[in-house]
Amino acid sequence: MEIQKQILLFFASLHNGFLDALVQLITAFGEEGLLIAFVVYIFWNVNKKKGFGVCMSLLSASTVMGIAKAIIRFPRPWMVIDGLDSVRMSTATGYSFPSGHTTNCSATFSSISRAFKKKWLSRVCAVVILLVGLSRMYLCVHWPLDVVGGLLIGCGASVLLYDLFSSMYDNKEKSIKIMIILGLVMTVIWVVIGILLNGEKVDYMAFEDLNLAFAILSGACLGYALERSRFDFDAESGSLKTKIIRFVIGMVGVVLILEGLKPLFVAVGIYNSVTRALRYFLIGFWACGVYPLLGRKLKLFV
Repeated sequence: MEIQKQILLFFASLHNGFLDALVQLITAFGEEGLLIAFVVYIFWNVNKKKGFGVCMSLLSASTVMGIAKAIIRFPRPWMVIDGLDSVRMSTATGYSFPSGHTTNCSATFSSISRAFKKKWLSRVCAVVILLVGLSRMYLCVHWPLDVVGGLLIGCGASVLLYDLFSSMYDNKEKSIKIMIILGLVMTVIWVVIGILLNGEKVDYMAFEDLNLAFAILSGACLGYALERSRFDFDAESGSLKTKIIRFVIGMVGVVLILEGLKPLFVAVGIYNSVTRALRYFLIGFWACGVYPLLGRKLKLFV
């Protein structure tokens, strides 16, 4: 623990306006907005099978990370080190171990590397993963061991699960059945946890992020099953202009769900742990299922 403290104090000694701004830009590559954008662009516009593999590896890693946080419950650095100059604390939710940014970034970019198997892309992905991990320590929101744990979970999910999901995708009927079962089970779990959170029956810091992971995973599973059984679009079709348009419209939908529903729920007095998780469920359901079906009507997907 003492060595970890000294490492964070060293990073804190480097803080200045320019570096703080630069590192906050880097750490954004481990945040939900950019990661969703990368994944859905591949899924909608590049290669549906590879996008499915990357998406499921990311969501699986995020769920494992949430489970680890709920079990281990290690305190954040600023809770232990008095006067620590932590930056961007608003993005550091839940307990500390493992680093969520590092986990999600590692799972996404290591899966992208495995999917496309290009040396230059693999090197870029490796650099992004390394920089995001370092950024969490520079900002003093995670211990070094949190970052190591995130790297192991994220990269491990890619190594263990990407090929599994890719193989599953090749068996259309089997993959639909598995996704329906998994989606329904995860839905029951996040609804139950949300109810327990609302009743203050479980630790909010331990289970809130985990509940969001269950929610978006369940939405993605059910959305995939709906779209693949009803339409099964071709991601590689369409001109560059068409792909840009369908990406922009799809991301507008993601933003409206994530940012638009919250004030609506607050206004009508129903914003709580269940409805917060519902937003993430709808993001997965929209991205993997509803949007391609709507896009078919607009001739954005074929």
